[in-house]
Amino acid sequence: PLDRQLAYWRERLADAPAALDLPTDRPRPPVQSSRGASCSARLPRALAERLRALGRQAGATLFMTLEAAFAVLLRRYSEQEEVCIGTPVAGRSRPELEGLIGCFINTLVLRHDLRGSPTFREVLERTRATALEAFAHQEAPFELVVEAVQAARDISRTPLFQVMFILQNAPASVHQLPGLTLTQIDVETGTSTFDLTLSATEDAEGVALAVEYCTDLFTEGTIHRLLTHYRVLLEGIVADPACPIDRLPLLSEWERRQVLVEWNRTEAPLPDRCVHELFERRVQDTPDALAVIHDNRRLTYRELNRYANSLAHRLRHAGVGPEIVVATICTRSVELVTALLASLKSGGVFLPIDPTVPATRLRYMLSDA
Repeated sequence: PLDRQLAYWRERLADAPAALDLPTDRPRPPVQSSRGASCSARLPRALAERLRALGRQAGATLFMTLEAAFAVLLRRYSEQEEVCIGTPVAGRSRPELEGLIGCFINTLVLRHDLRGSPTFREVLERTRATALEAFAHQEAPFELVVEAVQAARDISRTPLFQVMFILQNAPASVHQLPGLTLTQIDVETGTSTFDLTLSATEDAEGVALAVEYCTDLFTEGTIHRLLTHYRVLLEGIVADPACPIDRLPLLSEWERRQVLVEWNRTEAPLPDRCVHELFERRVQDTPDALAVIHDNRRLTYRELNRYANSLAHRLRHAGVGPEIVVATICTRSVELVTALLASLKSGGVFLPIDPTVPATRLRYMLSDA
């Protein structure tokens, strides 16, 4: 009965997150538009077979495995512990509907619980249970579910979910007509119903992927990276399904090299002068510029240099010189900066000590230095 189906969805989606806050390339428009585009990629047959085998071990279908991995990807992108994903169903669960012509498609909402940094095996078990429950209550029309849940409405996004996942696994039929050759043609509609829709299609070569995305939010480059991250994530999943989802790989080899190597090229030629000499050069160039600000105190380079020179002379008279350690017990302050410069100017070695360290630790540091 419809009432029991709606009661299930009312309870299942109670307090569900109203929005999936993915990082976008552009600010979200105040009113949702239907402008969109699409990008495609492919999972090789060997990877698809390993994903099917992983699903069989958990009693799950390829749909559940791919959809669970997509939820993990969205979790990593959004840093949200709960993710709601829409998915269509054929709506022909009754035998009497099989011969009827028409569209019976309905939309279900799969609410993923990704709290606690679970392993992918655990996520797949949760996804299987969630999907089976949803399929058992698929006859409640989505429009009535939205009304029953009474979710907060926002004209900038669709209610209950903003991302959809679709798996097309029905065998492609070949129609033979006398004197005609039929060819399937992919048409770019220039529209997108949701923020993102990931479609997977099984074929003899593996799994074809296509993402329909809102061009008001995302650029083509971002979606290409998303497809790459999805494939890398799937490869990591089949390699180690017991790995916590927060530690599964996302970046391609090129991206890892860019982050770890290219963006960390910080080599620079060393100056031919010491720190205090470079400071004195700055004093000559901009003597009246602010050098230190702490609380309500402000010192120019000229003033700081004068204080540091005065303290350096006192240190020299006290016997400070090369290889002599100047221990300074001081909190972060103007005096700490002054002591640093004075120690270097006198030729000594600067040793800062936190005044909050225990006495035994303090004595050890002084004797060791």
